Amino acid sequence: MRITLDEFLDPFEARVVVDADGPRFDLSALPRLEPMLLGREVAGVPDTVKMLCGICPVPHHLAGMMALEGAAAVPPAAGLLRRLLAHAATLTTLGPRVDPAAARFGAAVLAAAGAPGHFPDVALPGGVRPVADPAALAALPAAAPQPPPAPADAGWADDYPGADAALVDAGGFLDPLGDHVSFAGRPVPVAEFLAGLVESRPGAPAPRPLFRGRGYRVGPLARLGLPTRHRGPLPAGIGPAAAQAVAVADALAAVADLAGPAAAALAAADPAALRAEPAEPAGAVVDGPRGLLVHEYAADAAGRLTAARILTPTAQNEPWLAGMLAAMDPEQAIRAADPCLPCTSAPAGAMGVIVDHAEEED
Repeated sequence: MRITLDEFLDPFEARVVVDADGPRFDLSALPRLEPMLLGREVAGVPDTVKMLCGICPVPHHLAGMMALEGAAAVPPAAGLLRRLLAHAATLTTLGPRVDPAAARFGAAVLAAAGAPGHFPDVALPGGVRPVADPAALAALPAAAPQPPPAPADAGWADDYPGADAALVDAGGFLDPLGDHVSFAGRPVPVAEFLAGLVESRPGAPAPRPLFRGRGYRVGPLARLGLPTRHRGPLPAGIGPAAAQAVAVADALAAVADLAGPAAAALAAADPAALRAEPAEPAGAVVDGPRGLLVHEYAADAAGRLTAARILTPTAQNEPWLAGMLAAMDPEQAIRAADPCLPCTSAPAGAMGVIVDHAEEED
């Protein structure tokens, strides 16, 4: 068999389109997945999406399983293990650019949680598989690296006019699997957030979603103003590189808190008790390394997917990125928004930003 390539794709390439409305980041290479999923068995949809969106497989794995289980009450031990997976994803995703030791530790957390490879298979609708290693989990706090220092972001001015959105728990603390969305500082139940989330451009790669008519952003910068159980809210003006370092430090602290209780709970649990009966498929939100990830599913009586909505942090942050592209150096803007594309892994100054000017229609 002979394969012919008629185009060379540069993984560090980023395309900006300038039209009558100004510059925008081109997401045409990231088509929506929902149309190709309709009609499939809903039980297999999370695994399909996880494989197709391979840059962030852990958040997609968790969001998909949570959407499948609907309002099911997940056993506490399973909830602890899922949170460890979520925090480990932050370490492995943001760690390479912040602190390689944190990235290596994140990989160790994933392995101890039962996900040694790139694509996890730990969560199930209603719980988790009995694949974690309690002894390895218990050893994690002693192996954790020191939190990385937050670098200075020279020349950064955060004048974003929209709202910040992040997941929180009942106490208002940041939680990657929380049951409320903090929107502009106000907690909103996840179900209410999803019900009020409207796409300005339905079905488009850049759907420009609004909540109650207002734009928003997600990710490390959006989380800075909210407390964790280890720190209070941080002041405005911290730049994107520092915000990513804070996210890594927060994840390290969370793993140190969760690993021991998770190890004890899993060691004492009957494997059958790690999973509750799932409810009807619904909607779920996970706060991944780059921000909120939305999965919503609906299925018919035969278990076939009849409707879906998947909103990535990249899609939700596209309007924010467009505003930055009009105000600063394109590479600086793209790195600040951190879309889930290979271009963000380019060495500093080596991102291949291509600017296309769209032709005006008569």
